[in-house]
Amino acid sequence: MQKHCNRCGHEMSIMLRNVVYRNRVKINNVPVYVCLDEDCSHSQVVDMVKDDLKNLMNELGNHPPKQAVEFEEISEFSNLLVLVADQEEEIPTKLLIEERINELLDIFLLAQSLGDEKWMGEVRKRLMQLMHI
Repeated sequence: MQKHCNRCGHEMSIMLRNVVYRNRVKINNVPVYVCLDEDCSHSQVVDMVKDDLKNLMNELGNHPPKQAVEFEEISEFSNLLVLVADQEEEIPTKLLIEERINELLDIFLLAQSLGDEKWMGEVRKRLMQLMHI
């Protein structure tokens, strides 16, 4: 997922950053491209998570209560980046993705056995996010 800065042309790197919404909500672990040029330091949200971030902000509304939100609970891409960052030993990303898919399939089966359509829909959405990685 290489990207070049649209301001200075230097390479950008993906980092997990905190985003503050309406000065009241701290959204933790949002994947953001950050320009590696010290003089530029331009940043932008990774395209893959923009819709999830917009939806979250719409859900929070214009006057949200003060709170913190863990973005990895909303975005599978963010979740995988947090998993990679938390690893003490290097585990291939492909293996982490496979493990997460298996975990989500187990959760889906549980939701299905309980007849919880809403939960099943949420898990389906997370599985679809992993298909785009």
